[in-house]
Amino acid sequence: METLILTGSTAAASTSARLAGLVRRRIELRDPGAVVSDLDRSLLRLPGLDADAYTGGSLARDPGVRHLADRLADARAVVLVTPVQHGSYSGALKNLLDHAPRAALRDKPVLVAATGGTLHPGAAACDHLRAVVRSLGGWAVPTQVIAQRSELIAEPPPQLAARIDRAVGELLLGALMLAPATI
Repeated sequence: METLILTGSTAAASTSARLAGLVRRRIELRDPGAVVSDLDRSLLRLPGLDADAYTGGSLARDPGVRHLADRLADARAVVLVTPVQHGSYSGALKNLLDHAPRAALRDKPVLVAATGGTLHPGAAACDHLRAVVRSLGGWAVPTQVIAQRSELIAEPPPQLAARIDRAVGELLLGALMLAPATI
């Protein structure tokens, strides 16, 4: 099972990248055979969505958009990690998800996570991401991971590690439950 991680920060070193790394390690610990990969961050720099090209189908032929669609199609589970920006998720992640095909997350479990200065804005960002996950056909797992920047400086505190473990368990279970039946 491949899990694809999309980190919504354009910065190479960010709290979102740190949280994504913690989630990755927990997935690999829980499922040693798991394939966990990051979406190429350069896709966060796609140009603003051209609605006419999207609805007309020409946007789907763009190499970056095609790569995004292919990676999402191949994933059995997805992790979305974002910094909180103005009470929501990042504009870079918004633009990336706007370029995704309409059913890009169909029947995939999705773990949503956010980093910010405090917990409350992170909850709003996760709520907004849950709506996008539903609109793309995915299933956001019940536990969302919200980390304060101060929790990501050194080893994460036990309560953050516990939230990550719970969310990862739900993600892996969801991937098993939503997997196509084999005969």
